[in-house]
Amino acid sequence: MQFKARARRKPVGLTSLIDVIFLLLLFFMLASSFTRYQSLDLSSGGEGGGAVERPAYLRIHAPEKLELNGRPILKADMPELFSALKANSIVAIWSGPDANVQDVVDVMSAARRSGLKSILVTGR
Repeated sequence: MQFKARARRKPVGLTSLIDVIFLLLLFFMLASSFTRYQSLDLSSGGEGGGAVERPAYLRIHAPEKLELNGRPILKADMPELFSALKANSIVAIWSGPDANVQDVVDVMSAARRSGLKSILVTGR
């Protein structure tokens, strides 16, 4: 009786599997964000009414270049200027080609914090 030589199995190498799992874990940790985003309430336009006073025009040309009714202002002065407006007045925000989305959101949240209820946003 002759015994057949068994083919010796190679052990499964787990080193490459562990490397792949580590790279996937690293990728998903770096790709995910754990910050909480701030929400900003928006509403659609309502029905047309009677005569309304003219809105205050705020133009965002660039991140630090703002104008309110044609006069240059600083971002730090926005809450004070918005507080000087009436509570029922409208602010129309125009974002220029060099304005960031974050600049528009900063202006909108400053207007909301100062008590303004009506905010219009327009583009170019």
